[in-house]
Amino acid sequence: MPRHCQPFDVVHIAHTSFPDDQRPRREALLAAEGGKRVAVIAARYGLDPRPVSRYGPLAVIRLPGERRRGAFGKYVMEYTGFLVRAWLLMRRDSRFRSARVVHVHSLPDFLVAAAGPARRQGARVILDLHEIFPEFMRTKFPGLLGRLAEPLVRLAERWSRRQADVVLTVNRETHALLHARSSHATERLVIVHNAPAIDDFGPAREPAGAVHSPARLAYHGTLTYLYGLDLAVTALAMARSSGIRATLAIFGDGPERPHLERLVSELGLTSEVTLRGAVSHRVLRDELPTFDAGFLPTRLDGMTRYSLSTKLLEYVHLGIPLMTARLPSYLRYFPEGAAWYFAPDDPASAAASIIAFVTAPNHERRTRALLAQRSSADIAWPIEAARLRAVYDELLDPLRRAPS
Repeated sequence: MPRHCQPFDVVHIAHTSFPDDQRPRREALLAAEGGKRVAVIAARYGLDPRPVSRYGPLAVIRLPGERRRGAFGKYVMEYTGFLVRAWLLMRRDSRFRSARVVHVHSLPDFLVAAAGPARRQGARVILDLHEIFPEFMRTKFPGLLGRLAEPLVRLAERWSRRQADVVLTVNRETHALLHARSSHATERLVIVHNAPAIDDFGPAREPAGAVHSPARLAYHGTLTYLYGLDLAVTALAMARSSGIRATLAIFGDGPERPHLERLVSELGLTSEVTLRGAVSHRVLRDELPTFDAGFLPTRLDGMTRYSLSTKLLEYVHLGIPLMTARLPSYLRYFPEGAAWYFAPDDPASAAASIIAFVTAPNHERRTRALLAQRSSADIAWPIEAARLRAVYDELLDPLRRAPS
């Protein structure tokens, strides 16, 4: 049989843009090691909207569909439409239907149903929980509709986890939460942190400690209310009113962009705050090291209390000092002295952190950044990659057993 007609060894299914989303990209490339045939089924939006393409050794298929945000019904339509298209592709194309492993990324959890045609042919299934679905729904829709939907979402999470041979989680907080509500007695839960890979950001960098004048702060990621960019802009204005010279560059796009543009204009910060738009990880690799600090003003809620920002880990890898909201999950990994923490949802506290950071001596900024790197040394990507590689090896060869 010609190689292009052979079944895929591993198929990744992710309702996201590819290769923009780093976790599916990194894990799919890892799966392709040793010449394995790997395909990615993703959504047709983002920096590369081509229906079919190659990304290194990966075959990439992007399914059509509209990116919807806002009302509950729009999310249901978006998720369901992608699920149906992915399921049909898995069912109709023998290369996908006969795949040996299907790796499904949430959200939504029930996207694991798209692996059904291959699972019935004997494929093993990985469910990769980037977020925790019930907490996401409760936070996204805090009103009556969210409360009514939560029991159904919990059932969907439980059902989805029961379809998988292995469930991946992204940090210790999430792992502990899911372990406490185990879906069945023999469930396999494995943590794979979103640590930066050398291929994405180069080797870890030595922190310097010096700052530009004005100090250069950066944020990269989706522009949503949850991530508090309005708080960051307000905090910068407050710090500057105290005589602090600092600027903020925001990389990314999202529904909050129009609001941020208006806020920047209203506060007279059009020269100090730049919205750079969405850029590739290759651009970030070159641009981020030129900044003095990473600024993460994430709001605290029922979902973010369990999160560990990928952006945070990338700043640490690059030796960039952290200014971040004091979230419980962050403190579990990084002690107080490893960052300039501020109270969540409090622009005055964030402004005080900017002032403290800019006026600190060089050796303090360097010391904190070094402590952050030491604190995360045990979740470096080579360690995480080895754990995921063992899972792939086990599922591709049932005689092996991967460590949990």
